[in-house]
Amino acid sequence: MKTFPVLTLAAASVMTAACGSSSPTGAPASTEGAPATAAGTLAPDFTGSDVSGKTFRLSDHLGKDVVLLDFWSTYCEPCKAEFPHLRAMYDGQRARGLLVVGVAMDGPETVADVPSFVKRFEIDFPVVTDEDSRIASLFNPKKSMPLSVLIDKGGRIVAVREGYAPGDEKLVAADVDKALGAPTP
Repeated sequence: MKTFPVLTLAAASVMTAACGSSSPTGAPASTEGAPATAAGTLAPDFTGSDVSGKTFRLSDHLGKDVVLLDFWSTYCEPCKAEFPHLRAMYDGQRARGLLVVGVAMDGPETVADVPSFVKRFEIDFPVVTDEDSRIASLFNPKKSMPLSVLIDKGGRIVAVREGYAPGDEKLVAADVDKALGAPTP
């Protein structure tokens, strides 16, 4: 899993499972051409529609919640493996101020499958569709899946993680605990 700490990129390359990444799986990320949303920067605002047709605005949650954006698609196997962990983390931490937001990057050929996918996987956190890649262009220009972007209550990106392999959920949970202000075990 690649981790992008506040000022430096992770030096170690760890093998991960990822869908739709333009760089080889497990390859270290380059700072050249990195999105303006690298760790330590202010998260850009966006508005999207969730699967029930309601409007979701990131700015409505900044200053109130720690937000974990999770970029995924219905055809990404590592994304499917990650969902039970995201659901459990959301259920366990939302009372403390965590909001998980799924960003479905399905295109025109599969976007209609997103609502039934959400129901089948019992996803109870907000899921917005990004069929036109507008949100991905802000946070995930390589369109890596899964990709998580953790935003603190002040609106700063504090961690970006690409890919998912069993055990990575512990790393994400530690990032979330730190952003929520809880000591990590």
